[in-house]
Amino acid sequence: MLERMIDRADRAVNLRPRLGRHNMARSTPDSGESDQFKLAGSPSHLLHRAEQLASERFTQLVGDTITLRQFIILAAIAEQPGLSQSDLGRIAGVDRSTLGDTMGKMETRGWIVRTPSTSDGRAYSVLLGQAGGTMLSATTQHARAADAAILDLLPKTKGRSFLNTLTKLANLADQAAAKVEREQKKLAKRKARERAAEKKTKARAASRKQRA
Repeated sequence: MLERMIDRADRAVNLRPRLGRHNMARSTPDSGESDQFKLAGSPSHLLHRAEQLASERFTQLVGDTITLRQFIILAAIAEQPGLSQSDLGRIAGVDRSTLGDTMGKMETRGWIVRTPSTSDGRAYSVLLGQAGGTMLSATTQHARAADAAILDLLPKTKGRSFLNTLTKLANLADQAAAKVEREQKKLAKRKARERAAEKKTKARAASRKQRA
């Protein structure tokens, strides 16, 4: 869905500066540095407007019992039961802080169940709760209708092109986020090695001092 793609793109943009200036976004071809910023030509603004349309269509059909983001999380869990919370956030396209708050509310309602992961003691596996499965079943048809209502606004050929573009953007956002995650893991390992080496150096120095 559109909200999922936008959240993924937002996460990638927020993380990109950590990789250095060579990954800074370029200007749009028809823009000049001194030109007034025009919302009508801003991809970020237009995507946000499109996301608002998606949320409004969903709410019109489903009501206020569940948000589009909550529905996306339920659908992602149904596709891959037992995902870790971090993996769920990546697949659903929801940032970590928002995901934690949203899932806390969903757990209170019995929509999801979080249990300690058997493979990682620091992580949680997430499953659909009984109430969550019921909610997902009751709203899936409306979610499909909301998607169809958006695509119906466009000619059929434009609709396919629109979906292809959104899919490409989502995939690129995933790739960017994965690259950042790999860089962060490398950095963490390097810092851990440096701390270990520093600790050994201090221990050797202390030992020599004691023998002196």
